[in-house]
Amino acid sequence: MAGKRLACAVVVVTVPMAAGWAQESLTLYLAPGGLEANGADESVPIDMDVTSQTDTVKSATKLWGEPDEHGRMEECGAGPIDFARFGNGVTLHFQNETFVGWLASNTSSASFANGLGVGAPVMDVEAVAGPVETFESTLGYEFAGENLFGIADGQGTKAEIEVLWSGISCVFR
Repeated sequence: MAGKRLACAVVVVTVPMAAGWAQESLTLYLAPGGLEANGADESVPIDMDVTSQTDTVKSATKLWGEPDEHGRMEECGAGPIDFARFGNGVTLHFQNETFVGWLASNTSSASFANGLGVGAPVMDVEAVAGPVETFESTLGYEFAGENLFGIADGQGTKAEIEVLWSGISCVFR
């Protein structure tokens, strides 16, 4: 890992939440199949294929700040994808006004609740997404777990994670 930095920081902001959440410090984490807002006593999932684009962006904005960019990718294999890209290196994906995926870029500071993020060894993915398969593709060295995918800097599970995604993404092989 010489010369590389492990990116596992999270953004913590105090925000008032409705529906039983007292005003407290919340953290928004990556999760296979969505995102997870964690407070002192409770965790609230932001699930893919269930949560609206408006609600997902609103939650992410409260905890990550305003998106740096909104847009639409017309030529994705799964069909057109709308996106919101945040300053922490996470891009949220939407189809038909519904949250369908996220991508953490090679500069992302976001992490899972256990601290896993870009820069960690691929083998650590097993803690959040079960057994991991690694393989070489036109994208490079890829890995896949349960609803969690990515690209690593080399072969095998000791390689470091360069990019992570869950759900629908716009990746061309």
